Amino acid sequence: MEKFNLYFSVLIVLGFFVLATFLLVSPSFSHINIEIRVIFAVFLYLYGAFRILRILTKLSKRKNEDE
Repeated sequence: MEKFNLYFSVLIVLGFFVLATFLLVSPSFSHINIEIRVIFAVFLYLYGAFRILRILTKLSKRKNEDE
């Protein structure tokens, strides 16, 4: 079950990065002001990076406990 949680967490992080990129380059959001799209995309990128750091911290902590 822990392996499933890891894969699911990574999938969610990739989803944040894809959503942020889609928000920036897609013509579907052209009706939204570019400044708002950039701010929201930066927020999504930063949150994705934060989630990656949490995953890596959790993995290293688990590895240290196993030793």
